[in-house]
Amino acid sequence: MPAPTNPPSASRNKRKQTGLSRLAVLPVLLTALALNGYGYNGRAFAAAPVAAASQSEVFYQGNLLENATALQAAEDALKNLPLLQGKAVNVYESVDFFDGVRPRIEVDIQDPNQPEKIDHYIYERGRWTLTQTMRIPAAERIARYQYLTPLAKVHFADVVPVARNWSAKAKSVDAVITEPYYVSFVLLGKQKKRFWHTATIEAVGAQYYLSFHEDGKVWEFKKL
Repeated sequence: MPAPTNPPSASRNKRKQTGLSRLAVLPVLLTALALNGYGYNGRAFAAAPVAAASQSEVFYQGNLLENATALQAAEDALKNLPLLQGKAVNVYESVDFFDGVRPRIEVDIQDPNQPEKIDHYIYERGRWTLTQTMRIPAAERIARYQYLTPLAKVHFADVVPVARNWSAKAKSVDAVITEPYYVSFVLLGKQKKRFWHTATIEAVGAQYYLSFHEDGKVWEFKKL
């Protein structure tokens, strides 16, 4: 497998697209942010590195995005974290799944005990860690809360068919990289549209974008 530079952090701001009319630039924007390591700018975040307690490490081999067992274990472990167990948990904006040089999952979770707080969790090497916290100002809460989606609606194992379909499309256009390395479950807030965003497919002299509806059916496959 070629060794792509794995995005060190998915953008927390890249989901602020406000209309389906802007989806024409969404593929390039989202992938560019991911591949260039765009992340938290720290303006509203406080560093909070905390290793989540009471976890059993999960070990796996191969590509994380193609391992349904490992993905399900990660989902179960997240739901069973002491701060979240038994609570109605909401995801803020997206869940980002990575393979490549640094396999991991990144997700923002609304604190079920303090709804104005958004906690950033990273799943890496079989464990979840709370890394940052953002406190949403009172004046912004109504607007920001439209980007919440129940964690129960996000099935981590559904990444597998999305990743495999991405790989198949990449091979069909003789892409430079055909091993899946980035998939994101995204909520477009105002439209309440949930979909699967994937990395731009890079072929010689051409780029392609592939996205999927929430149920895994192809939404768009187009040359950019």
